Amino acid sequence: MKQLNYFFFLFFILVSNSLFSQIDTDENLAKIESILYNFFDLEREAIHLHLDKTTFLNNESIWYQGYVINRKTNKPYFTTNVFVMLLDENGKQISEKLIYASNGTFAGKIKLNSKLASGNYFIQVYTNWMNNFSENESTITKVTVINPTEGIKNYKEINTESLQIFLNPEGKSLISGISNTIGVQVKDCNGNSPENIEASIQNSIGEVIKTIKLNKFGFGKFDIIPSNNDIKVVLNYDTKTIEKTLPKPDLIGISVEINSFSLENSVAVKIKTNQTSYDAFQSKKISLVIHQDQKLIVYPFTFISNELEQTFIVKNSDLQTGINTIRIIDSDLKQWGERLIYISKPTKNEFNVLKNRRNEDKISLIGYSKYPNSIMSISVLPEDTKSIDGNNSIIAGITINPYLNNSLKNASYYLNSQNRLKLYELDLVLLNEEKSKYNWDYLKSNPPKSNYSFDIGINLKGKIDPSIKNKTFHKVKLVTNKDLIMSTSDVSEQGEYQFENLLLTDSTLVDLSLQKLPNFENIPQKLIPQIINRKRAYNKLFTGNMLENCNETLKYESLSDLDLPKLEGKIINLKEVVLKSKKISDLTYGNILSNTMLRGYKIDEKYTTNSLLNFIEYNGFVVSRNQGKVSISSRQKTSLNLPNPTPLVYINDRQLFSSYDELGFMQMIEIDEIFIDSRAIVASMNNNAGIIKIYTKKPKKGYFSKLNPNSFFLKEAFTDNGTFKNEEYLNPQSIGFNNFAILGWSSRISSNENGDFKFDVIDYNKDKSKIIIEGMDGEGNLFHEEKIVELK
Repeated sequence: MKQLNYFFFLFFILVSNSLFSQIDTDENLAKIESILYNFFDLEREAIHLHLDKTTFLNNESIWYQGYVINRKTNKPYFTTNVFVMLLDENGKQISEKLIYASNGTFAGKIKLNSKLASGNYFIQVYTNWMNNFSENESTITKVTVINPTEGIKNYKEINTESLQIFLNPEGKSLISGISNTIGVQVKDCNGNSPENIEASIQNSIGEVIKTIKLNKFGFGKFDIIPSNNDIKVVLNYDTKTIEKTLPKPDLIGISVEINSFSLENSVAVKIKTNQTSYDAFQSKKISLVIHQDQKLIVYPFTFISNELEQTFIVKNSDLQTGINTIRIIDSDLKQWGERLIYISKPTKNEFNVLKNRRNEDKISLIGYSKYPNSIMSISVLPEDTKSIDGNNSIIAGITINPYLNNSLKNASYYLNSQNRLKLYELDLVLLNEEKSKYNWDYLKSNPPKSNYSFDIGINLKGKIDPSIKNKTFHKVKLVTNKDLIMSTSDVSEQGEYQFENLLLTDSTLVDLSLQKLPNFENIPQKLIPQIINRKRAYNKLFTGNMLENCNETLKYESLSDLDLPKLEGKIINLKEVVLKSKKISDLTYGNILSNTMLRGYKIDEKYTTNSLLNFIEYNGFVVSRNQGKVSISSRQKTSLNLPNPTPLVYINDRQLFSSYDELGFMQMIEIDEIFIDSRAIVASMNNNAGIIKIYTKKPKKGYFSKLNPNSFFLKEAFTDNGTFKNEEYLNPQSIGFNNFAILGWSSRISSNENGDFKFDVIDYNKDKSKIIIEGMDGEGNLFHEEKIVELK
């Protein structure tokens, strides 16, 4: 009986220990989840800028299209207010514009000027919402400007005096007594690296332990068991010997070794420690955490005295596309290791572009893709162009750069035509990331707060004359002829009025009038409101990348007349082509800012045989009619728990709120223009998606009344996107043209339901061209394609 009680007692102890261990593990997991959830709870935008090229003459314009995604959903975001700034390499502001974004995209241009000196310039893109975060979530894109009278400023020559070795232990920790992987990077103050050089690993008396060869970007790594004796990395370049000593190892810690490029669709995570650390960790629960923002997986583990090394094989399908952060966290929420890895999404031969036909001075091109209903931008350059630096890719811009302190250099090399060697080299870059953007200790106690607003449109605010009585019995009416906006605002007891979410463009005449209720009697009064959200400073503005004494010796490469394209000073208009729709700027209402991101149609006789509801259905909506009741919904479901979303519908800018029934009585012959997009993102809590804007041939009389003489001029609001205009080149057959000219730029190109699209370029009598296509679809799938296309 005593023996039976003993075994029962032993079983109880084992079960209790297992149960308490499980509780500890669950509590630890809950704490980690809570930290990541709270820190990344506010939505963060990721913005990428696709440029027509990256090297410009100082009398050209920079054309761009931007893409915005929500990092929580990885889908296009409903951001509208985007600030685009051009700064020089010292951080001095050259220009600043507010750009309107819709459906996760925006487009525009930056006009350069002949006074700009040769050098590097930086485009910083941000939103007011980004001010809520301690990390710099803006996008910074480098461009090169050439002043022909100065030549090209040469930043690529190695500055030998500033050349340094940087050593980065994998996992950010160097642990005594076990094998550690050490990342190596060699670079000068401009970030340049000597190509394919060797470095030697030496002990304290100068004996060579091993040698390593760095790649063409100056990266490499080696394994070593550190001790208290000095170990240094030494290399010889030119006439200079450069060396760097490893820091002293920690007696207690955990080492991490990652392989994300050798295994098929899997990542190997090796975690190692020493005997001293094992003794210290016996009382702690340890977790391997892999996350991208809030999305995480956790693997609890413990070390065994005779097994101080553990390997986890994690499937790529369990991870997020793009950057994932690996952390080793104990039960006290102390981090012992950190490492970034990249998970790629294989893409092959997703685009085909062919010459369709030649029409006068233009070549029409047709494209076929695997991305139906997508939005894209296309740059067409001479085949041997020198105007692209290879750093600009939407894949890096959206899935990599948001998690780094500085944008990935040579992104096209790593991400185009991927193979294991390129993935290995990209992993070397991440291994050598010197400083974490998202510091664990900071994450634990500093979740961001929404102190800065998520701006949608322009907000105006003002006060009426304080002597007016019964202020709340008045309204303020706003009308603009340019943007076709009519709106009214209540007046508070304090005499304040406010207009929010207006889509006003630069140089707009705004008519404000005070009306007395109930008969809307006009009260003569000068009303001048304040624009309260046009100027939004960014609290992490680019301040320059020039280190002291770094660029004092930079040389200029002189240019002959043949090296640069010659311009006549005139421009060529190139019509944008959107499949089966009219060019927006050719339409009467096409310049209204809210319409520029939609597909525009001029309704002529070829449409009059069709019904309006059939037209809406043909353009991507689900339409049903039941005994005079009309319902319209999107084909794309946004939630499993909600019905299909419904669109915003306007007739002459009057929104239909409670019913779509009047659309059933409208004939196409009554309609002048329609702007429509079934995939348009709507900032709404009412389950809306898609926009339909209808303009009749005979708008309601008096819709826009005569302007008030007290109108005020709004100089700065949203900047007009503009239509791409190609430069008039003197000699398209010159070397300079082939080096730096552009054949064409197309923004806001939409593919149809089959993934097909069309665009035009000017015929410069070239046999071939280099075409760069970037974009995304409604699900947030990104694509970047570079192709050589036959033009003859």
